[in-house]
Amino acid sequence: MTEEAKKSPLTVEQIPSVAGSVSAIASASAPFIYFDGVPNYGLNGQIANLTLEVIRFTAVPGTPNPQIDRVSVAHLRMTLPALRSLKVAIEGIEKMATAPPKGAQK
Repeated sequence: MTEEAKKSPLTVEQIPSVAGSVSAIASASAPFIYFDGVPNYGLNGQIANLTLEVIRFTAVPGTPNPQIDRVSVAHLRMTLPALRSLKVAIEGIEKMATAPPKGAQK
């Protein structure tokens, strides 16, 4: 048996898409976006616009204090139904954040 034949074959993961559901393959490469604020927003026709930004701290050689600036990390564009969906999700998270912990005595 040759060395090549002794190696285990490569495993190929196949995750089929199902009509009407979320694709696991496409979800795997979705970015995680952290932001500190939404400095501006607007509406262009029927498309909502949000800009997300983060506060950045950069070391300045020879000084004890970092330089602080703001950087846009994403520009969100969405339809009004998508905006409403995002609003419902945010309101749900806010309810979770203010709810008493599970098992807490009243």
